[in-house]
Amino acid sequence: KQWYQRRVRGSSCSMPMKSKNVSLAFGEYNHLSEGVESIESQFPDKKIILVGACLGAMCAIDYLSTEHSNRSSIVGGVLHSCNWELSVKANNVSSGINYHLFFKRLVADTIQRIQRYSSEEEKQMRDEWFAEQGIDWDLVKSSKTMWELEENFVAPLTNLTGADEYYYRVSPVNKCHKVEKPVVVINSRDDFLAPLSAYRLAEFTKNPNLVLWSTAAGGHVSFVDGLFPVTSYLDKAVPECASLLREFTATSQDHEADS
Repeated sequence: KQWYQRRVRGSSCSMPMKSKNVSLAFGEYNHLSEGVESIESQFPDKKIILVGACLGAMCAIDYLSTEHSNRSSIVGGVLHSCNWELSVKANNVSSGINYHLFFKRLVADTIQRIQRYSSEEEKQMRDEWFAEQGIDWDLVKSSKTMWELEENFVAPLTNLTGADEYYYRVSPVNKCHKVEKPVVVINSRDDFLAPLSAYRLAEFTKNPNLVLWSTAAGGHVSFVDGLFPVTSYLDKAVPECASLLREFTATSQDHEADS
């Protein structure tokens, strides 16, 4: 497993394959748990609000849907541009202008990075590890879309049956019913990666802890503000939401104390 530890899970080597998506499929939260514990130790009297975008938002939802969120320091979360359902995202980026402008190249570059090795010894470790995991290298190299790459590489990597099971395991929409802390999700209706159609609004209504803030424009992560933008709308929106969460939590605690 030396090649896996060195290249896929991340180490001193240059290949940026330490994927948060893969960590989510494994059910690993160490990177986030350690950060929360470090903040708690340095600021024991402070409350923590998780803020994340895109994959960071997915990690936060994953964390908040587990027993980790029971920590008294955790107030809730402010998330934006979250890929709520990855199967929808995969369909959006597997054809059309988004595919040809961005993701065709992204898939090819990812395969090149997987293929890269710094020595013959590392190449041998890679090939041996692929064989152990049941990964067909020829299929990986033939992948043209994100779905194919996740079907041929990521799913076997995580011992799953295919991309569809991987999407189900990773997608926050299948975990949001477990969130017990208040979370504001900011999403733009013109976000090509996380479109509003990917949000099963019924899931929000089922869980009173989730609030969807939908904007008419903003794209993916950007949310630029003004005619000649130098700042993001999120620079104002995220602190406002965080302030509201703090006020909500304080009010709830006061009501509990009164009762």
